Amino acid sequence: MRASSARWKWIRALAVVLGVQLLFWGFYALIVLNFHPAVTLDGYRLPMKGAGLTVTDAPTGAYAAGLSGPAVLRIPGWQPAILYPARATFLSPSERQDTGEGWSLTCRKTPCGITDAVFAGPFDRISEAAGSERFQRFDMVWLAIAVEGLLGAALLVLLPISRFSRLQIVTGLFMILVSADAWLTAFGETKFAYAWFPLLRYGVEYLMLTAVALTVNAFTGWRRREARIAVGGFAIAFAMVIAATLTGNVATVIPLIDALALTFLFGYGLAALLRMSRTAPGPAIRVLAILLVGITSIIWDLLIHPAPSGPALQASVLTPTLTTFLVLFELALQGRRLNQEADEARTDLERQMLEQDASLLRSSGLLRHHEREIAVNAERQRLMRDMHDGLGGVLTHLLLDVREGRLNQSAIEQGLQSALDDLRNMTSAIEAGHAPIDEALAAFHERMADRLSSSGVAFDWRCELPTPVPSLDIRRLLNLYRLLQEGVANILRHAGASHIELTLKDVGGGVIQVMLSDDGRGFDLENPANSPGEGRGLSNMRRRAEQIGGRLRVESAPEAGVRLTLHIPVEATSRQSS
Repeated sequence: MRASSARWKWIRALAVVLGVQLLFWGFYALIVLNFHPAVTLDGYRLPMKGAGLTVTDAPTGAYAAGLSGPAVLRIPGWQPAILYPARATFLSPSERQDTGEGWSLTCRKTPCGITDAVFAGPFDRISEAAGSERFQRFDMVWLAIAVEGLLGAALLVLLPISRFSRLQIVTGLFMILVSADAWLTAFGETKFAYAWFPLLRYGVEYLMLTAVALTVNAFTGWRRREARIAVGGFAIAFAMVIAATLTGNVATVIPLIDALALTFLFGYGLAALLRMSRTAPGPAIRVLAILLVGITSIIWDLLIHPAPSGPALQASVLTPTLTTFLVLFELALQGRRLNQEADEARTDLERQMLEQDASLLRSSGLLRHHEREIAVNAERQRLMRDMHDGLGGVLTHLLLDVREGRLNQSAIEQGLQSALDDLRNMTSAIEAGHAPIDEALAAFHERMADRLSSSGVAFDWRCELPTPVPSLDIRRLLNLYRLLQEGVANILRHAGASHIELTLKDVGGGVIQVMLSDDGRGFDLENPANSPGEGRGLSNMRRRAEQIGGRLRVESAPEAGVRLTLHIPVEATSRQSS
């Protein structure tokens, strides 16, 4: 099974390579055949010797194949004419008899290219052949220059979008260098006709080949050592070009450098892509196919390309344009794959976040449940302690006093009433827990009003709190109930009052005031030791005020009643309630 899979991978790789080669050479053949002149010019080529051109009345034209600069054509019996590269020129008969033995072509500037493939004949056929050469030699080259230059510049301009991707940087520089090399190869010799031109032309060419190696390096996973080797190879090649220019051996040394550079580039590209094929076989095979297109086009131009009299279009002229679109297609595939991976990663991240949110919600629900259980258990424990210390203590002392016969029926009744009041306080605190404090004290007033009315005491209730009304937790509310209960009990036992008033109002600063007053006999605050109720009752009330977190003030005078004023801080509770 594994051997079959490996064989299928090799077959698919070979199919991709052959498919890209077929696409390129089919495009090249289509260009050459469609723009090749429909007629052959062999019958119109001027012979090396003799006039070779008869004067006729039909329009006659001439052009020189492979010409790279202007030249003057002289033919016996015809007026001299200036020929330009890939352009047909009209010939006019001369009335003056030329004594020359044959035609001549003299370059106006050097170099001007081939000077022996000169054609003269019917102007329409000559013009067609010249137009074919112009398209293949110049138009296609300018197309390649424009495409490579614009795409390279676009990649460099768009670098911020890719966060300055190393692959995009070297690819953009490579395309610009291809554009510059194409211009120098096609037009540089006539524009820079000086001895040091080979340094510029071949320096750009080898820098372009270095950019190819760096592009392959960036595509297959950037390795600094290999990048330094590629740059070092360029330095060596450029030094050899300088030495060849100084010694005048450019024509001999350049083919050797070209062969070494292409061999190194092909070997490195093949090794790097084979290394990449272990992790990403698809992209590696496609880039290898593009690299092979460039290699085979160069081999075609150097070894197999027809003579100048045939089609003038070089395969390497088409290579940059076509391979650029193939590279862009590969980059588009890579971008699509990265987008798919990003979408999958985003979907997976969203799924994980949803799962995490659900887990957090479950954990939060469990935590709140545990917190409620803890709070309930703590409240239950407090209530049990309160019942044990309060109600249990009262009943225990009452039981011991009854057993020992120290209490009469009235004392027993009073003790049981105290225990019953404490039980009712706890029940009311539990029922009114965390309710607004005005509702809690209104319930206390209703509970005590009936009992006090049976004793002939009027009990009034007044609330002056603004909304929203704050609330107290169960423990603070229970202590407040007990404090007020103790105050009412002291009034009934010692004050002889006929009227009790309970008021509630806001005094500002996050503090509310609870006031319990009566119209009884009162006592002297200067000598409280002998005053009724200044024993355990008032001390218990002060202790409960401290447990609430408040401050209790007692005001009284003989025959002026008693006023208990309790200040309770409720700012934090009020905010929580609102």
